[in-house]
Amino acid sequence: MAFFPTSEVTYQSYNGDVLSLRVLGYGGNENSAIEDAQMRAMETLFFRGIPNSSLSNPLIGFNENELKRSHNNYFKDFFGYKRFLTFISETTFIGGQKQKVIATKIDKKSAKQDMVDALVVAVDVFVNVKTLRKDLEDQNVIRKFGF
Repeated sequence: MAFFPTSEVTYQSYNGDVLSLRVLGYGGNENSAIEDAQMRAMETLFFRGIPNSSLSNPLIGFNENELKRSHNNYFKDFFGYKRFLTFISETTFIGGQKQKVIATKIDKKSAKQDMVDALVVAVDVFVNVKTLRKDLEDQNVIRKFGF
């Protein structure tokens, strides 16, 4: 298993309901790279914010590890069981190519950085922020007016 430590997310537009982002994703094949891009879009929205947009502050907060720990069940369901897909209204494939990239290879005994072959894809991801925010509120991950 390889982990690609980057978050290449670019703001496209936001109409108050749906946020459009152009995201790079990495994987061994097109489907895994697209899913990686979708997850990166969500993690960036949650924990980093989207620069040059009205969502420049993170939707949840900056302390990613602590927040994931304190809301473990929510994030296990959201990312582990791919519930995040229910908040993505559309994903448009822009293009992709095989590249050598730096990744952290993870096995049972260790983790080390190395160059790996990966498919790098660009996709436009459309996130329904209105329903996502309501879900975060309903699950007590955020309060009604911020965190």
